[in-house]
Amino acid sequence: MKYVRYGSTASFVSVLSFGAMTFGERNRWKLGGVTQELSDRMVKRAYDAGINLFDTADVYDDGDSEVMLGRSLKPYRDSVMIATKVRGKIGQGVNSSGLSRHHMHIAIKKSLERLGTEWIDIYQYHGWDVYGNFEEFLETMESFVEQGLVIYPAVSNFTAWQISVLQTMAIERGYARYESAQMNYSLLNRDVEYEVLPFMKYSGMTLLSWSPLHGGVLAGKYKKGEKPATGTRMGNRGFFFPYFDEDHGWDVVEEVKKVAQEQGCKPSQVALAWIISKSHVAILGARSMEQLEENLGSLDVQLTKEQMDRLDNVSKNREIYPNWMVERQNHERDFEIIN
Repeated sequence: MKYVRYGSTASFVSVLSFGAMTFGERNRWKLGGVTQELSDRMVKRAYDAGINLFDTADVYDDGDSEVMLGRSLKPYRDSVMIATKVRGKIGQGVNSSGLSRHHMHIAIKKSLERLGTEWIDIYQYHGWDVYGNFEEFLETMESFVEQGLVIYPAVSNFTAWQISVLQTMAIERGYARYESAQMNYSLLNRDVEYEVLPFMKYSGMTLLSWSPLHGGVLAGKYKKGEKPATGTRMGNRGFFFPYFDEDHGWDVVEEVKKVAQEQGCKPSQVALAWIISKSHVAILGARSMEQLEENLGSLDVQLTKEQMDRLDNVSKNREIYPNWMVERQNHERDFEIIN
């Protein structure tokens, strides 16, 4: 296993994280229906492989994911970091979602109970609340830190300006910094490279990539022009999610397959190795031991510079303004800069 520094802290997290979104026999989101017995086996295998970051959310299978992950991690609790989230609707009533002080206090209490732990290592806002305000959820999160209920605050699915304002307010007030952002990032969606990643780099934050295989599309499970088969994640949903630009997205998939053939490995391993090579964390979401083993195999894939360049080029974003203007101006200096 390889590890990266977590944000600006003295803690380290594995470049592969294990996500428990597939946990829960209700299988409400048609993602897996993983049983407790299988959960125990997958978590042990992930832990034995060196994975020390496990991710879930209170809304995954109506809380069952947290319950099952907590049970599976009980033997290893002091050696791992647990990440969960708050914002989604769980429970009854008009205030059972969002980032209000009211909902967050109830949500963290319930998450701690379900996980069977006294603290949450990484507590993430699970998205922006258009009816909330920075003051309320920032102060509420800080109170959790002061009580020892949360070690590191974090965000998920936030825009760059939201993260920057939040981080600035936290630092100015002497609050705990926000050390990571969990965002959708893969060879099929590099949108965060426009604004989010530049700010994260500036602020010393770690990127946690959710759906690094884009729901299995980058694993080569699906083909252009064909309806996803029943029993697959996309087949169960009836549509592709996360969304991607199918006009050129399938070209990306084909290039991943070519590199995999050259490497003598699986397409999924190439897609994960690409993220790892950029020092980001890829969150694995497995429905079977076979999928987990295949994903762990990405650690053995060493992409060449030529292969990385091909993958970067086929998946690169269209340049947008003002980014292209900044890049143009950076090349106006007619002297050598050595540092």
